[in-house]
Amino acid sequence: MSEEKKDTKDVKAEEAHHEEGGKFLRNRREFLGAFAGIVGAAGAAQVVVPLLGSFKPVQRGKPEPAVLNLGDIPQEGYVQGVFAGYPFLAFNRKAGIVCISLKCSHLGCLVKWNDGEKKFKCPCHDGWFDENGINKGGPPPVPLDKLEYKLAGDKLIVGGA
Repeated sequence: MSEEKKDTKDVKAEEAHHEEGGKFLRNRREFLGAFAGIVGAAGAAQVVVPLLGSFKPVQRGKPEPAVLNLGDIPQEGYVQGVFAGYPFLAFNRKAGIVCISLKCSHLGCLVKWNDGEKKFKCPCHDGWFDENGINKGGPPPVPLDKLEYKLAGDKLIVGGA
């Protein structure tokens, strides 16, 4: 009879073990379901966010010109401005004012001016341009855009020429 009790205890222990296993499987299923939901939501966001961004209104007509004070541009120096949604640098050189867009001619990344090396570098694809915006290395096919400008008294009007 004692063996029968042992068997009963073993059966109960196994049943308890299976119940715990069932809880574990149920929790694992819940975890995997939640994980799949999160991954699915992230995938959907990658589709929806650019789609919603495409509804942004398109600018019609000429963009608003950028207006800078000439006194803010040091001799042989530069200042940064924004025209048509992209930054540019206005240089005050011995030869005169030069306004160069910081929009890379390769894929539209923003290039950075390196004052020590006197060149523009595109961090995305290792393109580089000389101090006049001429493409010298990497994949950019053409030079950086030189922006038109006009002088009106002590103001530099970029993009409104």
